[in-house]
Amino acid sequence: MNPIIARLLAGAATTAAAVVAKRAVEFGWERATGNAPPRADDVEGDRELRDLIIWAAVLTASVTLARKLAESSVERFAEER
Repeated sequence: MNPIIARLLAGAATTAAAVVAKRAVEFGWERATGNAPPRADDVEGDRELRDLIIWAAVLTASVTLARKLAESSVERFAEER
């Protein structure tokens, strides 16, 4: 496979994976807590700060994992072609 096409495909796949992961984590957060995900602007107390830290950690881990999996899948696909 052409290296330029492989890079474009990898970029598109990792972006899509990040968007899907973010939406999935937002949905899971809302189902688990009954509230929208916290925002830094809304933090007023320790409990809200704790929720923001947990939210940031879960979101970051999920998006990073999804992007890595998408990237490795595209690499395997490109090697087969």
